[in-house]
Amino acid sequence: MNSGVCENKTCKCMPGFGGVDCSLLSCGSPLIDPSQRPTVASNTSCSSCDDGFGGFNCNVCQTDAGCRSKPPSRTSFLGNEEMVCNKKSEVYHNAYMTCAVRAPELTGFFPGEYSLTMSLDPVNKTVNAQLWLGYTEQFYCDIPNCTLATTEENGVVQTKWDCPTLNCKCIKPTLMCGGVPGPVVTLGDVVDGLKGPFSLTCPQNSNECDFYIKDLSGLFPTGLKMTDCDLGECVFPSEMQSTVTTIKSTMSPGVIACLAILGVLVLFLIVVCSIARRNQLILRRTPYTLNAEAASLEFRNVGYTLNKDGLEILKGISGAAPAGVVLAVMGPSGAGKSTLVDILAGKRKDGKVTGQILLNGKQVHESDIRRAVGFVDQEDTLPPTQTVYEAVLYSAMLRLPEAMPIHRVHERVSEVIEMLGLTHCADRRIGNVTARGISGGEKRRVSIALELITRPPILILDEPTSGLDSYSAHMVVEQLCKLAASKTTTVILTIHQPRSDIFFMFDQTLVVSKGSALYFGPTATAADYFIQRGLVCPPNYNIADYLLDIAMDQELVAKAKSFNDGSENEKAGLSTGHQTHISGNAVSRRAVSNGNSNNNSRNALQHNNASDITRNSYETSVPIEEEGSARSSTASFSEEGARKKQNTVYPVSFLAQLQVIMKRNFQTLIRDKSLLVLHLAVAIVLGVFIGGLYYQVPMNLAGFQNRAGSLFFMLALLGFSSISALGAFTDTRTLFIKERSNGYYPPLPFVISTLLFDLIPLRIVPSIFMGCISYFMIGLSPVVETFFKFLLIIVLFNVATAMFCLVIAAAVRTTGVASLASSIVMLFMMLFGGFMINSGNIPAALTWIQYFSMFKYGFEALAVNEVATSKLIDNIQGVAFNVPGSLILQKLFGFDLGGYWRNMIILIGFNVLFIVLFWGIVTFRLKERK
Repeated sequence: MNSGVCENKTCKCMPGFGGVDCSLLSCGSPLIDPSQRPTVASNTSCSSCDDGFGGFNCNVCQTDAGCRSKPPSRTSFLGNEEMVCNKKSEVYHNAYMTCAVRAPELTGFFPGEYSLTMSLDPVNKTVNAQLWLGYTEQFYCDIPNCTLATTEENGVVQTKWDCPTLNCKCIKPTLMCGGVPGPVVTLGDVVDGLKGPFSLTCPQNSNECDFYIKDLSGLFPTGLKMTDCDLGECVFPSEMQSTVTTIKSTMSPGVIACLAILGVLVLFLIVVCSIARRNQLILRRTPYTLNAEAASLEFRNVGYTLNKDGLEILKGISGAAPAGVVLAVMGPSGAGKSTLVDILAGKRKDGKVTGQILLNGKQVHESDIRRAVGFVDQEDTLPPTQTVYEAVLYSAMLRLPEAMPIHRVHERVSEVIEMLGLTHCADRRIGNVTARGISGGEKRRVSIALELITRPPILILDEPTSGLDSYSAHMVVEQLCKLAASKTTTVILTIHQPRSDIFFMFDQTLVVSKGSALYFGPTATAADYFIQRGLVCPPNYNIADYLLDIAMDQELVAKAKSFNDGSENEKAGLSTGHQTHISGNAVSRRAVSNGNSNNNSRNALQHNNASDITRNSYETSVPIEEEGSARSSTASFSEEGARKKQNTVYPVSFLAQLQVIMKRNFQTLIRDKSLLVLHLAVAIVLGVFIGGLYYQVPMNLAGFQNRAGSLFFMLALLGFSSISALGAFTDTRTLFIKERSNGYYPPLPFVISTLLFDLIPLRIVPSIFMGCISYFMIGLSPVVETFFKFLLIIVLFNVATAMFCLVIAAAVRTTGVASLASSIVMLFMMLFGGFMINSGNIPAALTWIQYFSMFKYGFEALAVNEVATSKLIDNIQGVAFNVPGSLILQKLFGFDLGGYWRNMIILIGFNVLFIVLFWGIVTFRLKERK
């Protein structure tokens, strides 16, 4: 130990210091071992410290020049820096502090001036403290495992050290610890028994601090008040990255913005729900009536031309379906049957539609036709996880008047199910190609039941017997004929190749050949009509098959059309050769009870000649006009629709629609557990995998890389797992288009239900599971606020990526193309997410791409939240590094240290944008077009 001369008195320097005037730092902080702790003689004072240093031990820096005058104890991370003197209470590497102690409780027993010297080491998280009476050290404390926090509240910045334990030793012989003549009272046993906890609080820009030991609270209730404090440390500028945690009574702009957004959203939802509830109450009190009468449908010179290539599909077809009859539209494949019934049902077509459609003798808008018509498509689009009864019930709850009591709704459902012979399978699930359910014939009858639940005045069916065996086809047509016979519904159906007994069940038949009407009139007179034209059905040959043979053979078609009986009506292209009248008792003669196809029944119907029909008619007729005059007097449907745009009126309120759809989606989610269980299982497994891979990452340079990698890897997993939204939405899109086309509900309740049952169970909950598991296994920041900010970001990020995939799924009809597009865009967002390339090194021409990357905002927010307030301590080849994490975020990644709230708001903006886009695409694009 070096000795020095102090005012002509020989004294021993403080432990760890030497030189002539005891100001040369030689070994760091004071020693702990009492045997190696020399004391200083009382009533002596050292000479003034070197320039640039001060304090009781001459180890507190005062100027930057003083720090630079001594060799640095470590190397700068940047390599070209000089040390500066930090005088603030926030400590970055290792600080020394000297304070005067004002303790009347002590001076009463032990008179004199007290000083407290401390060494503050945030790297090793330790504090060493010594109490001095005069120039004699009385006791010292070794305080490990401390936590350091610098906070700002109401503009006041203060640093607080909290340490759970401490180990103090009283130095003997000293005045306070005994052995020196003085007071009878000594504190030796008290000091040696101190266990903690301990805290030290120092405000910035103040020379006062509070030194508190809980075990001394009886003697010092408010701790030791320290004044005239002088703190200093020599640090590199790159190490001086503030870790201040702001605690303000006035919230930060980011928090205020988030609360404002939340407030506006809540207010908007309250207003919308209030209006929706009011409309629901109005509908529940509105008197209702159910349809009890069939309607007539007349169509004149209906034509259809494709816009793309100008191909004419329909060429001026005319006909009628009076109330309470069954009209069958027949023809070979490609003749235009489905196109015709689509137009009659008011379906939207991509091409140009011309002609007129009259409902009960009046020309009405397409929306009126759609409300009056129940349409059963050729393909059965049904909810596979629902039972037959549930499917029909949900249709009833969405389409019957809301004022209708629920018991009446159930009665109506049971009635329709019994009418169609579905009672035996009412409690069986419908199923699909992957899950076995009811048979094809039963599915077809379920599709019919969904439309019959409202008792539509007109029921149009496209190939209702397609894919059914002959018996099931006979059963379906028989039920339809009975329905028409009840005079509550007019039935129009297309049929490809019916059995003879099924053919003679129809009241009227329209035969179409290559877009033109070959025959329209009573089914019973079809054979006579073609006999007059020299086309005789061979014996024992199905007349329906023979009509198809004629329609497919252009020579026979030409022969049938060349016949002229002198009727002016035939000039219109209608094939009956006379104005057709429908018999009032034609329905009563429908041969529905005869299951055999024989000539007797056919001949009986054929003997109903035109005079009988005219005599028994109730004068509901279809006047046949010249093709030219008809076209000149009518406008196309597109032009008419532009002049008379109407909104669809739904019989139930928005809240009722939302409730039914959400209930159905919930049942689907619970019954089809694979998607939900898989997402949760994958989230848990991946959370454990990530936590195990990056288990308890240390706070060194390698640990920083692992922390950043773990955060980015979590975002990558969540992003690519969101692609499952494509398949989930594709399964429900077809059902939505069909139900929307048939007037079940508007797009908004479907959008809300889809978001709730996709985002909450499949995105939010799994991301929380994975985040909670991996967060603590990795050893990320234990601060509660940091943890919840971490969860908030990964939830917002996962929701944003899922919404992006839903937008792609809604915009792109092909699942494969949507999956490819989502994957490629996700990869590019990852590339520009800030981990794979520094944002400052991106070529200028490509810089704009990073601003569209959700990975950039999510990763920057997570990195700033986790690393910005931490320090990376490492030793590379004997060179010690104490690098603030914020410095690496700035230099290595180019991140903004104050960008957490900004990034969070941007992620919220992405979510809002994608939700609006999803709603817009579903509303304006996902429509049935044929």
